[in-house]
Amino acid sequence: MNLILVIILFLLMIYIDKKRGIKLFLSIIFNFLILMIIFYLIALGLNPIICSLIGCFIISYIILYYVNEKNIKTKSSLKSIAIVLLVLLLLIFITTYLSRIAGFGYESYEEINMFSYDVNIDFTNIAISMILISLIGATVDSSIAISSALYEVHQNNKDLTKKELFISGMNIGKDILCTTTNTLMFAFLGDFMTLLIWFSKGNYSFFDIMNSKTFVAELIRILFSAIGCILVIPITAYITTNALKKDKNNVKIEKCYDK
Repeated sequence: MNLILVIILFLLMIYIDKKRGIKLFLSIIFNFLILMIIFYLIALGLNPIICSLIGCFIISYIILYYVNEKNIKTKSSLKSIAIVLLVLLLLIFITTYLSRIAGFGYESYEEINMFSYDVNIDFTNIAISMILISLIGATVDSSIAISSALYEVHQNNKDLTKKELFISGMNIGKDILCTTTNTLMFAFLGDFMTLLIWFSKGNYSFFDIMNSKTFVAELIRILFSAIGCILVIPITAYITTNALKKDKNNVKIEKCYDK
């Protein structure tokens, strides 16, 4: 059944855009392999945070440059994503330590009881890595949406000032922000529907659920994904605006020299 779903996905991608659809499908495979390599390197004992950061940059590079090719839009998006990851890293580090979400929750004890606990890995670093990997997808999606839309605005009206172009980017960001945050919320509810039903059937109070390590860990990942999506909007709008105006000025200078 899984193979049938994969084939349907591949055919739909080709139907929408043959060339880019094939690239998109291959990028999914590449990103899956990169994630497996990250997990393997962490299991070998390498620093989970460094492995995750490098993996996030590689995944972003593949999504942006391989699928959408190298241009002003993808360059601006990659720079914005790098800034967001570095800015949020300290906040993620502090939140993970204060919330103590590292390790497994009580609900997972029965599943992991048969395995050895002597893994010699800092689970706090693992929790940070999980948050970084979780937020990269939504952040890339928001960033390329802003830069692509802003590029089209500039192409249709090249007389806009830098300030006007930046405001257009912010307005575009406001439009996609609602759908992005709702998508993240429904992804959280869909992923944890079984757990929520399990909580509701058990003798759990509202405060027990809010203090459950499993619930809090997933909630923090969703919140950081939403924060990343919000933070990337002004950063992408600013970087893309500067890139577009700089590119326009370079074209004018080249034309003057040609004359």
